[in-house]
Amino acid sequence: MPKAYWVGMVDVKNQDEYKKYADLAGPALLKAGAKILSRGGKIKNLEGKMINRLVIAEFPSLKDAKKFYNSDEYAGALKYLNSEVCDRSLNIAEGVD
Repeated sequence: MPKAYWVGMVDVKNQDEYKKYADLAGPALLKAGAKILSRGGKIKNLEGKMINRLVIAEFPSLKDAKKFYNSDEYAGALKYLNSEVCDRSLNIAEGVD
């Protein structure tokens, strides 16, 4: 079964409020079996819209990634996000084995 990759491209507008989300989402990702590959490090924009945060997490499968997204634990983190906190795009991509 191929792994899956959670790719979040985020333009954080309010760091303090976003931190409330990140403080819950990060540990929840790990608890769900994800491996965080990139989270808040330096970004060099080469094309398209500049963002200030990129999150890439590896899940054992697409099913696991979807299950996490729809979990109660992740919903607890999501309640801190709105259009005043950040603009984001979140995708899950199935890996190539």
